[in-house]
Amino acid sequence: MATADDLKFQEFDDAANLLAANPGATTVSIGDAEDAGGYRQRRGSGEEDDSLGNEDSDKTELLAGQKKLAPFWTFDYYQTFFDIDTYQVLDRIKGSVLPIPGRNFVRLYVRSNPDLYGPFWICATLVFTITISGNLSNFFLHRGEPQYHYVPEFRKVSIAATAIYAYAWLVPLAVWGFLSWRHSKVMSMVSYSFLEIVCVYGYSLFIFIPTSVLWIIHSEILRWVLMALAMCLSGSVLMLTFWPAVREDNRKVAITTLVTILLLHVLLAVGFGEYFFDPPEKDHVTRTETSLNATKGVARSR
Repeated sequence: MATADDLKFQEFDDAANLLAANPGATTVSIGDAEDAGGYRQRRGSGEEDDSLGNEDSDKTELLAGQKKLAPFWTFDYYQTFFDIDTYQVLDRIKGSVLPIPGRNFVRLYVRSNPDLYGPFWICATLVFTITISGNLSNFFLHRGEPQYHYVPEFRKVSIAATAIYAYAWLVPLAVWGFLSWRHSKVMSMVSYSFLEIVCVYGYSLFIFIPTSVLWIIHSEILRWVLMALAMCLSGSVLMLTFWPAVREDNRKVAITTLVTILLLHVLLAVGFGEYFFDPPEKDHVTRTETSLNATKGVARSR
């Protein structure tokens, strides 16, 4: 039976005979082969571990990406729409009050980060300023008149909220749907998202907040001048924004779209002035006068 030493000597003799026959040949010992086999085995297991590790990391990244997408019924989903700082809000308000000719409000201020924070609070502030200013205007107008009895008109708060929020949400929805439909027919048209259009409409209403406060001054000429100024500034923001979106469309369609947008805006502004800042209803004054006359008649009869 051959021992391990005999095998080593036999391997050495075979290697010597091979080198004698072919001096350029390379020999590999049994130990080297075992080491090489072990290296290949370790390398294979290492590559297998790396592949498994990569798969695990890919799964982890995929799950992490899925966790970032919050469902639309959660608070986290809507929190991104209010992720804006004060500087950006003030900058957008300034851009809506002082529109720059040839500058698109969406591209200049909104497209990087459209928000709902500004439009929501602008609409809420406008609801209260226009209602309170209207009540104060009527009070100062008729103060001192014996037949006038001041009654706060709280019902106008709900009317103002309905009108303003409907205008700031339903009109942008209609405009977005129409522009999306036209974009499917004319691919070269500029397209806006629904959130961007809501942003434009919301910030364009800011000018009516200081205007409604100045409407307390009971001067019809001043009221109409301020109304025209507010309509021109806010309407310019809308026209400069939506003209690039429709100019590639049919000329009649483009003009009709812009005229409709402007008419709805004018209707809202005129409605503010005529409904909230008109004197109290004549029938209310008539009923007050009738009651006063009846009281005087009873007193005389006595």
